[in-house]
Amino acid sequence: ILFLDDLQWADELSLQLITALVADMEINHFLFIASYRDNEIDDTPSLVAFLKELKRKDITTTDINVGCISRRDVSELISDTINLPQHLTKSFSDIVYKKTGGNALFVTQFLQSLWDEELLVYSLECNVWEWDEGASDAKEILDDVGVLMAKKIRQLSIGCQHAIKLLACMGSKCSESILKLFIHEGEENWRSQQNTKKRNINYDSNDQFSMLDFAVDEGLIKKEGQNYIFAHDQIQHAEYFLIPEDERGQLHKHIGHLILKRSPDNRVDDVLFLVTDQLNRG
Repeated sequence: ILFLDDLQWADELSLQLITALVADMEINHFLFIASYRDNEIDDTPSLVAFLKELKRKDITTTDINVGCISRRDVSELISDTINLPQHLTKSFSDIVYKKTGGNALFVTQFLQSLWDEELLVYSLECNVWEWDEGASDAKEILDDVGVLMAKKIRQLSIGCQHAIKLLACMGSKCSESILKLFIHEGEENWRSQQNTKKRNINYDSNDQFSMLDFAVDEGLIKKEGQNYIFAHDQIQHAEYFLIPEDERGQLHKHIGHLILKRSPDNRVDDVLFLVTDQLNRG
């Protein structure tokens, strides 16, 4: 079984390789599963060509459309989250559904924002969750995931934003051992770049890993074992596009050089693809 997420971002050569694999009749017991955003398919002609090629070769495919969650699902989610029967949370869950349209990411982020703004609180006196229904209903919600995530990220400290930006340059996830190779020097280099551009930026802490752990607490990043992983690919995208376009290449190049420079000789082969990817993007 081979599963690839976000196929809309795959390059043409990768799609050609996948086509060759799934079309090879000599390969038995092989199941290929892919996910992609159908609302972005018009921007990726190579994916359109890939899907057409599969049909042309009469390769059996099954399309599963994963849409937003239903009003009932939202109601069950909120009921489970705040540990109250659904009949007590119905008016509140109706507001959440109306605001989010059942978009799962919007639902979780909307609930998080209500908690951040103390519109959803746990009462120690009554030992129950309480919410301000009027304020929740009046609260605006952005209809673009990227804008929503960018707004949330901008509320973090500058140091935390910087640590997440470095992680975003690596993609959706990165191991702690790789981050250690560049995250501290990357910060110093970034500071010198900002100073040259006469920007006044003060970091809250030199410990960038504590900043990443703070982002974990905020639900933007997950830590699984030694890996830091963005909780959602749209969070990684939002953070990456907060880096000015004319600075991204220089940052990728610097990260690539640092990883290569600081990797032990016996580990160079392990990081070669990472380094090549960073230098190519630089």
